[in-house]
Parts: sequence; structure tokens; C-alpha cells
Amino acid sequence: MKKYTIMFLYLFALSFSALCSGVYGQGSNDGLETKVDKMEKMLMELKDQLKQQTVASDELKAMRDEIKKISAPALPENEFYWAKKSQELENKGLAPVFGNQYGKPFLRRFGKNTYIGGYMDHELEFDENGNHTFDQHRLIPFIYSDVSDRVKFATEIEIEHGGPQGSGGIQGKTGAIKIEFATIDFLMTDWLNYRAGIILSPLGKYNLVHDSPLQDLTDRPMVSTNIIPTTLSESGMGFFGTLYPTELSTLSYEIYAVNGFSAQDGTATARGGTGFIRSSRGSQQDDNNRNPAIVGRLAYSPFLGLEVGLSAHVGDIDQHGGSKMAIKAVDWTYQRGAFELVGEYAHASIERDRGDVAGTPKSDKYNGDMWGFYVEPRYHFMPQFLKDVAPTFFTDNSTFTAVCRLGHLDINNPTYGSADTRQTRVTPGFNFRYTEDTVFKAEYQFNMENDDRSDVSNNSLVFSVSTYF
Repeated sequence: MKKYTIMFLYLFALSFSALCSGVYGQGSNDGLETKVDKMEKMLMELKDQLKQQTVASDELKAMRDEIKKISAPALPENEFYWAKKSQELENKGLAPVFGNQYGKPFLRRFGKNTYIGGYMDHELEFDENGNHTFDQHRLIPFIYSDVSDRVKFATEIEIEHGGPQGSGGIQGKTGAIKIEFATIDFLMTDWLNYRAGIILSPLGKYNLVHDSPLQDLTDRPMVSTNIIPTTLSESGMGFFGTLYPTELSTLSYEIYAVNGFSAQDGTATARGGTGFIRSSRGSQQDDNNRNPAIVGRLAYSPFLGLEVGLSAHVGDIDQHGGSKMAIKAVDWTYQRGAFELVGEYAHASIERDRGDVAGTPKSDKYNGDMWGFYVEPRYHFMPQFLKDVAPTFFTDNSTFTAVCRLGHLDINNPTYGSADTRQTRVTPGFNFRYTEDTVFKAEYQFNMENDDRSDVSNNSLVFSVSTYF
């Protein structure tokens, strides 16, 4: 607008000057033509500037429209809309539960700081007896929310073998639906934060990072199934944090008071072999011990690529607090370039009152010890010729991994009158990750038992695919 005003004043001045020259006889036609040429030149420049301003204005309007589309809420935020939704809840008899249209902040906040994701895996197993079975093993949705700058919420819901519709899956396993963890974190500072809820127990590292897409083999290590019964989730509360002793090192910890393992009634299932600890998980029982257990993990990383962790879980395992079980574990992770070495060792000391076992004197007691370990070297690689041949399939985010796990489990007299049981498993495997989130796996399990039983044909070939979503 200012430019148009200036142009008008300039034209008026020139016209007035020309008029005065004509009236009073001053000036000449040559001077007037020069002034007209200048005016035409100025008009052309102003037209160009106006054209550029018009283009810029159109671009700004387009950007504004795009920003409005991005920032617009998923649902219209106006009184008429929420009044209508409130009436729908009232008509369905849900209004007393959900409150009025302004009573539930998630109605307005969803999509801004609440996130939904999860992972899924699917397996195919061939064993030596000729059995082959597809199994949709796990479907794990998770929800995370930044409730505020200090309060965070996270949960995972575990759906195994298609849910609890009956027997199914590999080895006749039944389905299940349960909350794997659900926590409320109150963040205070790096070295001290509060957590409460159903907690993923920090007993060993595998229990914390057990997601299928993170692992390079399908089946979990024996020690992480029987000594540390992954997935181990327990209701409790406690603290966690990280300290930085030097510029390169970190020292992190988690420590919680939890419900712990459930009291056992001495049934065959509760006393039997490798299933003893797993069947005692508080997450699977209604009647937990009255006295809380303590679980914690301390992890030290002297430099990027190396971490060593120490953890323990101590608590009662009978109904009158006379017997305890302590599980200790050490884990390690080392990475240098394309090479990784991970592993874990765990030992369980079990003290049981023989009065809990049917047909045995209550005054007698026995101790049981179980231990196991796994060592797993991994090597990641991607041949350049594959990227050259099929660059859209083998991308910069793709990788192959060669892996071999050695695992051992020793069940040393866990119950009265039982025989020693030892098992070793060697699992070579190979997988392909199209991206870090999606992995296709193939592996063969060589199982070797050393006990009073006859040889068991239980080697197996396993294929699987898993992905985050």
C-alpha cells in the first residue's frame, strides 16, 4: 500500500511539473519525454515487485493451510461436539463412569503426547518327531504417555498364542492375556526417580530387553526361562536412576519392593523340576506372599560398548515366612564394530520346608540349587554386492547376522528325592533385518540331556518373523 501511495505522489508531482512548464513556457518537450520514460521505468519496477509480493503471499497462505491441517486436533474441539458425545455416553448408561464432556482429559489430549505401538512375532517349528506347527506366539500392544514434564506412564499388554481360548500353539501351550507391565514414573533427577505399578523385574538384563524384534534368535535362553522366569513382572514400587562417574562411564541402578514369588502348596506341579520357579511367579498366582521381596540391578558401563550388570531377587516362598529363595545373576554386553558378545549367568538358592510336600515330615527341610548360563556371540554384516544388485531391498538400514548360542541348565536336587537334571543346548542361527524393526530368523536347536531318563528326540528347526509397529 505504501508503494502505491509513493507512486501516486510521484506521478502527481511529474504531472504538476509538466503542467506548470506548459503554462509558463518553461522547459521543453525533450525534458518532458525524459520524465515520462522515467515514470514508465518506475511503473515496470513496481509491477515486478507487486508480482513477487503476490507469489510470496500465495506461498504463505499455502503454508498456513498445511500447518492448520497438521496442528488441527483429530476431533473438533467445540462445545456442540462434546455436548453431543456426552449425551451419547449418557444414553448408553456410561455417563457416571466417564463423567461430563470435560471430565476426561484423554478425549482432548490423545494424539499429542500419548503414543501407541507394540510388536508381534510368528513362528514355525519342525522337531525330530516330524511335528511342524505354526504359532502366532506373541502380540504385544503398548501405550506410552507424557502425562506431564515429570510424570510418565507406560504399559504393555501381552497376548500369547492367540489368547486364552484353550490348548494350542507349539508344545500344546495355552493362550494368555495379561498386563506385562504398567508403570507410573515420577522423574526427579538423573540419579533418583520413583516408579510404581506392575514392574518388569530387573533380574538379569534379558528380562528387561526380551522383545522378539530385539533378539537374534527365536527361543529364549534356558536360563532366562527356568532360573529367571522371563517374562517376570511383579507389582511393587521403588527407585531408579543413573550416575556418571566419568565422562565416558555410567552407573545405573533399579531397586524395588515387590510382591515376589508365590507360596507353593506342595503339589506335583509346584515341586517338579525346571517348572518350580516359573510356576511360582507372582504374575501367575492370586495368592502372593504377605512379605514383600526385594529385587534390584546395578549396571556399570566403563565406556560405550561394554556393560556388566549384577542383580538379585530375594524373598519368601512359603506361606509362613520360614523359607526363602534367592536368585542372583550377572550379565554382560560387549560390542565392538560388527561383533557382539552377550550372555548371562544365574543361580537360585531354594530353601523349602518339607512339610509343604505331601507325605514328608514337616520338621525336615531340604535345600535346592539351580543354575544356568548362556553365551551368545553375534556378527553383523551386509555384502556390498547385494546392495548393488538390489538397492531397494538391501538398503543402508538392512543387515544380516550370524549368531550361535551356547546354553546350559543344571537342576541340582530341587525337590526331595529327585534326580540331578542337566541340559545343554547349542543354537546356531542366521537372520536378516530389512530394518532394525523387522527381522526374519532361522535357527537349529541341538538339545542334549544328562540325567536318569532315556535320550529324548527334541532337536528342532525354527523359523520366525517379528516386527515392531
